[in-house]
Amino acid sequence: MPSSAPSPHDADALYAALQAGPLAGSAITALHIGAGHSSVASGTSTQPQLLRILEIGSRATAVACLRHEPPTARDIENAIATVEDAIAPLQDLLAAGSTLYTADPGIRQIALRAGLEAQPEMELPRGAVEDFYQRVAGQAMAGTAASGIEGDAGFVATLVILRESMQHLGFDRIAILSDAAY
Repeated sequence: MPSSAPSPHDADALYAALQAGPLAGSAITALHIGAGHSSVASGTSTQPQLLRILEIGSRATAVACLRHEPPTARDIENAIATVEDAIAPLQDLLAAGSTLYTADPGIRQIALRAGLEAQPEMELPRGAVEDFYQRVAGQAMAGTAASGIEGDAGFVATLVILRESMQHLGFDRIAILSDAAY
């Protein structure tokens, strides 16, 4: 089972780096999707008003929910339900009007596969995440490998976590920063 210990690249580290820089005092929500867990930090000052570790990491969610290769529609539905249960309690706790940030390489890969041009900093709209998710889910329902990602249930789990987080937490985009941002 993957470790659930926080990584040095968790949301709180990105949040702190952003609040220490030119975004100081801004409403920020940072998202990190790790292997064993995900983390969310949100607030408007040097210390986040919300810091949560969620047991819905890419590998943990893949192991628990995505049991077939390629994942079936039922596998994906199970992953969605698991992620929704984990993030629902956060809906009213985020800093009002915050912008969503990440420095995750997995989310960067989603952006690239969704058609964004590779850049050190990218902005991924929720619509592009949804379109890419629909391609992956549509192929799963058809019983075919999803967009060339066969063998990588962790990637599918990351996509589900990102999609559900953006939808249920009300973000219309996510800013993807270089990991050199912190």
